[in-house]
This record gives sequence, C-alpha cells and structure tokens, in this order.
Amino acid sequence: MNLKKHSNCLSQAIPPIKSWLHGNKLNYLALAVSVFPIASPQIHAATENNLNQTVQSAQSDKVTYQGVVIDENGNPLPGVNITYKNAHGVGVITDIDGKFTFAIPSNIHSLIFSYVGMKTQTVRVSNPSEKLKVRLEPDAVSLQETVITGIYTRKAESFTGSMATYSEKELKTVGNQNVLQSLKVLDPSFIILENNLAGSDPNATMNLNIGGNTNIVGLETEYSTNPNQPLFILDGFETTLSTITDLSMDRVASITILKDASSTAIYGSKAANGVVVVETKKPEAGRLKFNYNGNFGIEWADLTDYNLMNSSEKLEYERLAGYYGSLDSNGNIIDEYYRSLYNQRLLRSKQGIDSYWLNEPLQTGFTQSHNIFAEGGDAAFRYGIGMTYTQTNGVMKNSSRDILNGNVQLTYRIDKFAFTNQTNITNTDVENPTVSFSKFAQTNPFYDKYNEYGEVEQVMEEIISATSGTQYITNPLWDFNQSSYDKSNQLTFVNNFQIEYRPISELRIRGKFGLTVGRYNAQVFKSPEMSEFLTTEVLKKGSYNESNTKSSSYDGSLDVSYGKTFGEHTVNAIGGMQISENQSNLSIFQAIGYSSDMFSNPNFSNGYPEGGKPSSSISRIRHASYYANFNYGYQLRYLLDFNLRSDGSSVYGVDNPFSTTWSLGLGWNIHNESFFRQNNILNYMKLRYSVGNPGNANLNAKMANSVYTYYTSYPNMFGLSALVKTWGNSGLQWQRTNEQNWGLDVEMFQNRLRLNVDYFRKKTDPLLLNIDFPPSSGITSVPMNIGAMRNQGVTFTGSYIIIRKPDMNWTVNANLRHITSEYYNIGDLLEKYNEKGRTNQSLIRYYDGASPTALYAVRSAGIDPMTGNEIFIRKDGSYTFKWDSADEVICGDSTPDIEGAFGSSFYWKGFSINAIFSYRYGGQAFLSTLFNKVENISDVQVKYNQDKRALYGRWQKPGDIAKFKRI
Repeated sequence: MNLKKHSNCLSQAIPPIKSWLHGNKLNYLALAVSVFPIASPQIHAATENNLNQTVQSAQSDKVTYQGVVIDENGNPLPGVNITYKNAHGVGVITDIDGKFTFAIPSNIHSLIFSYVGMKTQTVRVSNPSEKLKVRLEPDAVSLQETVITGIYTRKAESFTGSMATYSEKELKTVGNQNVLQSLKVLDPSFIILENNLAGSDPNATMNLNIGGNTNIVGLETEYSTNPNQPLFILDGFETTLSTITDLSMDRVASITILKDASSTAIYGSKAANGVVVVETKKPEAGRLKFNYNGNFGIEWADLTDYNLMNSSEKLEYERLAGYYGSLDSNGNIIDEYYRSLYNQRLLRSKQGIDSYWLNEPLQTGFTQSHNIFAEGGDAAFRYGIGMTYTQTNGVMKNSSRDILNGNVQLTYRIDKFAFTNQTNITNTDVENPTVSFSKFAQTNPFYDKYNEYGEVEQVMEEIISATSGTQYITNPLWDFNQSSYDKSNQLTFVNNFQIEYRPISELRIRGKFGLTVGRYNAQVFKSPEMSEFLTTEVLKKGSYNESNTKSSSYDGSLDVSYGKTFGEHTVNAIGGMQISENQSNLSIFQAIGYSSDMFSNPNFSNGYPEGGKPSSSISRIRHASYYANFNYGYQLRYLLDFNLRSDGSSVYGVDNPFSTTWSLGLGWNIHNESFFRQNNILNYMKLRYSVGNPGNANLNAKMANSVYTYYTSYPNMFGLSALVKTWGNSGLQWQRTNEQNWGLDVEMFQNRLRLNVDYFRKKTDPLLLNIDFPPSSGITSVPMNIGAMRNQGVTFTGSYIIIRKPDMNWTVNANLRHITSEYYNIGDLLEKYNEKGRTNQSLIRYYDGASPTALYAVRSAGIDPMTGNEIFIRKDGSYTFKWDSADEVICGDSTPDIEGAFGSSFYWKGFSINAIFSYRYGGQAFLSTLFNKVENISDVQVKYNQDKRALYGRWQKPGDIAKFKRI
C-alpha cells in the first residue's frame, strides 16, 4: 500500500503510529482504527537497510486474494479476522460488505477465518484470480468457552466457579415465550415453585430460587419482597424479576446462572441466592439489516380433574349434610319451609336443569410476540433499533398482559475508547378479572344460567331464614358481565451508559451508569350493580381504588481490570466501586358511592369510605460497594480465584452499615496434564472447589429504622405529634450464607458427551424476621436476627450427541437435583407464626431440625366403621377421636427426593423437533380438595357445590368401610 496516498487518513486517525511507520519506512494496512504492520516482530531489531531488503523481498513473492465472507444465512460478515499460520501478527479484517483483499507470501496455501460466535475455518487457496466465498457457521460451543458474570468476562477453562450458560437456541428448544420457564427445564439448580392458585394467570409473579432457599419460607409479606429470590443482571446492570419475565426471548443472546460462592461473591451482599446474568443481542456491523421474529402460542384449561356434583347429587348431599335441617326416620326433611325449598330445587333438577358453570369464564388463551430489529454500522460505529410487542390473553376472560418495548443500542469505538449506550422504554398494560374462577366452581348446578328470555338475572334464588334473615343466591355471570375492571399500567424508562478505555491491550478502565424511571398506576372499579352491594345502602354502592407509584433508581460503577499471560502464568485482576439508590413514592386512595357504572371517575363518587382518607409512603434504599477479584492460572492446569467485597446498605442499621464478604475458588484442569494430552477419549476434565460467604440484602428497607406517622387528629400548641408506626432495629446483623461447592466437569468422545456434577452445602446464619413483643412493652414487634438454616444438595447435568453431521444433529440430555434443608437455633421465637398456621390450617411450621418445606398434620388411623368418625393418632402413638393441634407431626415434605428433566432434540436440513419431559420422585403434596371439598366442609360451605367424593366416598351407615369420615 502506498504510504503517501493514505497519509491524510493516517494523520487524522493514528498520528503516533504514522510517525513510527515513517521512521521505519514500513508498509501498512489500515482499516478503520486497526493497524496491521506487514512485517515480522524481529523487524524492530533490524537495520534500515536490512529492513528495506526484507520488505522488497516479501513484496516480490506475494500473491493477492480477494473474496467475501458470509454467515449461515448468506449475509455479509464485517469484522472477520483473516490470517494464516505463523503469520506473526499479519492479517486483515473484512469491510462493511464482508469483502477483503489480502496479499500473502506465495508459499502460503491456506487462510484462517475467525469471528466471535462463529466456528474458525481454514480454507485452502491456490488460484489468486478466483474470488473466494467463505461461509462461517455459528459455534454452539463458543458460549460454553466463556463466562459472563456481568462485571467481567473470562475463559471458562480458567474459571473455578459453578455456572451454566444457555444460548437463545437452547432456550427455544424448551419454549418460545418465557426465558425463566425454559431455564427451569434446562438447569436442575433453577427452581420455580408451583402455584396452583395462580393457574395460568399471565400476571402472576414467579416464586423461584437457585439451589434451595437461604431464608425463612412462607413469610414474604414480612420482608415486603421475596428474600430467596436471586439477583438479576441485564447487560451488566441490576434489574428486576418482572423485567426478565417480560423480556422477549428473541432479544436474548445468552443467560448465565452463577451458582456458588466463587462465581457470585463479586456481587457480595446481594449474591447469597445466586445470580442470573442475561445478555441481549448486540448489533452487528454491515449494511442496514432488518430482522423479524414472530412467536405464537395457545393454551386452554384442562378441567378433567374437576369432579363436581351434578344437580341430583348436590341435592342429596345437602339433604344428608343437614342443610335443610333435621330428617325424620324416613329421611324426610322436617322443617316445612326447607322441605318446600328442597322440593323446588328437586323439581328443577328433574326438569333437566344441570348447569355446567366452569366453562363460562374461560377462553382459549392466545399469545403472540413480534420482534423487529434493525442493525448496521461499521467497525467504529454500530447501531441497533428494535421494537417488541407481546400480547398474552389468559384462559380466564378479562385476563391479559400487553407489553410494548422500544430499544436503541449505540456503540462507538475511537482509538482506545469505546462508548455504549442502551435505551429501553417499556409500556405494560395488565388486566385481571373481577370475578374469580372459584365463584363459578362454587355455584350449584340446579340453577339456570339464563331466564326464559335468554337474559342473565342477578338473583337466582331468595332464602328467608328466621336466624340469618334473607339470603340472596346471585349469578356469577351477572357480576362477570358488569362494567367493573381491574387494570394497571406501568411505563418504564431505562438508560444504561458505559465507557471503556484501554491504554494498553492488557488494561481496561470502565465506567458504567444506569438510570431507571418508572410510573405505575393501578385501578380497581366495582360497579354499583355488583352482587356484593346488593344489600348496601344506595349512597355506598360501588367502589373505586387507585394506587400510584413513582420509582427511580440509579446504578453507577467504576472498575479497572488487567489480564496478561507471563510464560506459563496467567493473571487476571479487577477492582472497582459501585453506588446505587432505589426510591419509590406510593399513594393510595379509595372512593365509594356510585349511582351508575357508566362513569368510574372518582369525581362521580360520593366520597371516601367512613373514616378513610388517602395514604402515602416513601421508600429509599442506598448501597455502596468496593470489590476486587484475582484469578491466577499456571499452565491452565492449576487455577485460583479470590473475591473480596465490602458492601454498605441502608437496609441495615447504623450500628452495622458495612459488611465484608469473600470467596476462594480452586480448580484443576486435568485434561491439560501431560499424561492426558494424548487421550483420545477424554477431551476435558476439571475439578472445582469453592468456599465463601456471600450475603443477602434483599429485605424491607424499614427493618433497621423506626417509622413514624404524624398524629393529625389531635394537633397541639407545639405542632403535630408523631407516633411510632413500626419499630426498627439499628443493631441488625447482615445475613451471610457460608457456602462450599465441589464440582466436576467432563467432556468425552470429541465433545459428544458432556457431564456436570455439583455438590454444595450452605449455612445461612443469622436469619432475620419480625419478633412479637408482649403488649405491656408498648411494642408490637421488632426485627431481630434469629435462627439459621442449612442447605445441601447435588445437581447433575448430562448430554450426548448421537449424530453430529453438517445437515443432521441428534442430541439427548438429562438433569436432576436432590436438595435437603433444615432450620436450627430458632427455639420458640417463631411460635407466633406456628400458632397462626394452626389457626389458618396451614401446613407450614418453624421448628429446629425441621425442613422449611415439611408438612405438618395430625396423623389419621382411618375412619371408624361403627361411628364414621375419624380416628387420630396422638404423638405418643395412642388413638383418639379428638383432633388436637398439639399432636401434629411431620407427615411429609413438599420437596421431592429427586427432580429434573430429560429430553431429545433432532435437527435435519433446517427442520428441528424437540421433546422435553419433567419428572419428580418422592415428596408429598397437601391435597386441599380432599381437605376442603370432601371433608371438613363447614356449615357455610355446604351451600356451595362440592367434589363428588363428598357424597360417594364418605361413611354413611354403621359397617361402612369408607375412606372419608361421615357427612
């Protein structure tokens, strides 16, 4: 290349290198801001005369090749590195159109093409006059070769922590709607707890954890959040569970789960529950390119497990249960009024009225997601502009979630600087039904849905009782068709900026700042025509509830990282600091009294409820942290990782504002030992061990500080007085989880077989909870450190590629987990919660030595054939007919002994088929249907429809051998 011809471009972009090249009279190749001297490294030591001779000789023996590099879809690939073996730094990069021109020595007959995320390819060359066309294929293994923690990226081979990375392709083999549901199947340590009450509600919040709980289970309201929830990182910035839940899978490039202390300790006090790191797709250089992805899904309700009574069965059950009063010796109803009521209902049944109510509020759920992304640019500047729309209609009518997201990504590189800015604006509209599915399940089948004119009537029956007055049996369809609504809207703006400076290739200085602003509005309007207002006085019919939340947060960090290989020694280090703040302002008010449901605006109401008024609250949480990580490897055989972090948080009191966490990780790459290098069977084997104490600051902001409320009812001469609303505890200790993890990673048979095994032990001490105080103390409860929890378990993941060909691939995979947990050092401090559980008939208790998911109940010896009463077993093993909560013992555990998934994926010439199956062995579940709809049906519940077994499976006369007690 002629030096004079390009001197202007060089003087503007890289003046120092220009001077050096002029002084050494070297040819050079410049593309964007990359410079490739065409010379051997030894040339620096040569004299000027020898240098000129060397260059002239090289030029005379060179041949020039031209061509283009494309991806698997035929699109040009800019930025591909092209070199040859023993090139000593010589190479070129494809331009914006994927084209290249490369002059190489005539004795070189092959070129090497490499690109991030693509398989490196070696191409034979022989004819310079023929233009080359090189197609690079995606490298599915490339993601497994690096670890992205959100703070640093490192080669997996030098990493000592327990982690797992999944690509977009792997996530979509399970499903195309929700990334977290896919993770649940792919990774055995990622647990989403089932919520049968939520069903398929698209707006339900997931309850999840990684490797078991590290905090007290079942008391989320005490913390105002889920204390067992992992930390979520999106493109290097902390984010929320709802953001990840709503994230379009088409935007995801990879997800990494950090599981043990060595991998999570860099996040310190927020990492005890594990970390989920999500990386979105980055814009690729090249001409303007549009990408569109559409995903669709349907779901419907499976009602086969509902075994409700029909009209005649329900009437017979009511008669036997005493709903119509006492019976004579012939089984006839004695009370005249109730006998008449029974006969009226019986007549409807004989006339064929047998209404099936369950299908009325249901529909076929439909989900559609559309993602369009425009990208382009060159090696210096890249841009990406995207929009995603996702609409989810649940199987319940009036149940939906609509998400509209717009995002812009800009990346600019100049000299040693790189600037990145990501902007996201998301609007979420949510609607929930105002009549629950249970209302329809409770409605008796001997009522007609519509009158003779095909209209829905509000009152289906009136019952006049001497003791309880008039009762109205209302039609759930009437309420369902009213103008009531339950809806919310959330608008979120997120801007994340990052600047990176590399003074030398081994050193990086990076600054990040993220800003998030959100507005949330929720409105619940109940029409004055709703049945719950049937007996309410006219001026109080109908209600309107509104809540508004304004939130803002910022997250800033500055870090310095260094990485270099010195002969057989590899060193990586990073140190930095971080500050963040989260603030939210909440305001709530209620209005009642609507004369019409045509107008739901509060202006049309009659005012606040009696004694009611608007309320508001402000919450602010601040964090400040310093962190460091050091990694050392000797010949990539022996590895060491050390993390140290100091965190300060306003969640904890002034007595303990800061906490220090640490971790140590050790690794041994056995495959790099000399005695394994010639092994054709074993390709990769690593032994890992880590120990550390990450913490948990995912707690209520007001636990450490007392909260006061102004006493506005009685002002005095000194001004407003203040009362303590909740007591704080400034001496709270930080929650830390001491973790140990042993791991083994194996790849065999040319990477066809992959195995991963992890055994872990966790101990969280102390726990944190509100403890009740005697009323005489003047304090209701105070947050305190109490008790501790142990977890241990093992996870296994394996996959095998049965067929691996360019146009065909068949893979099978399986995973499993086994986890056990227990409380200790609790004593009787949580007896208040145990007593509340007995009152509410909950099966969760808090005792030393017991599992957090243990199920407590009084054991049963069956049904007495003579009396039909249930026989209970006392703690001492004796029998009694009297149920006593003091006799409850552990009867099971909802955590299974083994749980996991297995499946297979097959690919052939662009077509793919995937099958995934989940399994669980062991573990028990509380059957609420048997408890509430077969037995223990109260006098109030008798009037609702019940399970058929309440009639057919229960004891009725002496001598019956029945599974359930008498009616």
